[in-house]
Amino acid sequence: MIKIESGKDAVIVKFPYNPDYIAKIKSIKGYRWHPNEKYWSVPYSELKNLLSAFDGEKVKVDLSVWLYELGKELIARKYSRRTVKLYLHHNEEFLKFWNKTPYQVSNDDVVDYLYYLAERKNCSASTLNIAINALKFYYGEILKRRFVYEIKRPKKIESCPLS
Repeated sequence: MIKIESGKDAVIVKFPYNPDYIAKIKSIKGYRWHPNEKYWSVPYSELKNLLSAFDGEKVKVDLSVWLYELGKELIARKYSRRTVKLYLHHNEEFLKFWNKTPYQVSNDDVVDYLYYLAERKNCSASTLNIAINALKFYYGEILKRRFVYEIKRPKKIESCPLS
């Protein structure tokens, strides 16, 4: 099995010795072998190419790998610490819920997840809006996918003023 983990500045790739795997990883731009630690590293920008190279193989990708770019971008844009934490949380929960890679997620998955939050978890409209914003930011800004923009906002419950 190939394990992909988050490193400080690059993705860490670990697998048992296999000449075919070595040839595949050497096809990735910026690859590097770390002999003391016995792992390969690949720049985060090459993650999609790395996954393509190992398509069809049994690959386990740690959730932190998917969320690294999101956290980095939020911090670079000076989002508040609380917003960073919430966006990472909602995207992590979403990926855990579906057990898919961000590239496998469809618009229906997003809609079904929001339904789950609203109906099963009984989340408020404001929590749903935060989840929508978190998913839109990740899939729209980081992964450059457009499907999340079709999501409708929940209607805010009007409270009745006391007389």
